[in-house]
Amino acid sequence: MKNKFWNEASRGGAILGLTAMAFALLAMVLPQSVGFVLNLASFVVTLYLLFYFTKRRADQFPKEGYSYSQCLGFIVAMGIFAGIIAGAYQIVASNFLFPEKYEEMYNTIIATYAQMGTFDNNMMDTMKTLMRSYLFSPIPVLITQVLASIFTYGFYGLFVALGTKREADIFDNTTEDDE
Repeated sequence: MKNKFWNEASRGGAILGLTAMAFALLAMVLPQSVGFVLNLASFVVTLYLLFYFTKRRADQFPKEGYSYSQCLGFIVAMGIFAGIIAGAYQIVASNFLFPEKYEEMYNTIIATYAQMGTFDNNMMDTMKTLMRSYLFSPIPVLITQVLASIFTYGFYGLFVALGTKREADIFDNTTEDDE
């Protein structure tokens, strides 16, 4: 059963990750004026997919039920796999597909920190190095995306799991001895 859990979580996470990747790609190529609609669509599709995959998993346990914590755990497991896909996309996008857009984003972040005036020159040099690695280096990008997905889907899961949990069948008269 444990293998099946991870197989289902990986499939659901891959679809969630590919969906997040598609929306991120659209955000890069479409004008910023459609950003709100795109983000709203991404949010709705993500919640729907989380609900769909978790409900499908919970429906496989009609007799024993599938608790709130099991649903939440399944959603977090999908978040791990979705984060790997999203991280892989960001690595490719920032280094090969849209390096100039990511460079512009990096420059904007650094300019904002410089204007705040709270960092001295040594701290700004450190900040530049850190921000560059967070946006362009594969390992920090992958770790950041996986952690972000775990926390994001975990937060969504707090609510989705309420609607997908399945109580055990109380009218099941069979016992373990009868089987």
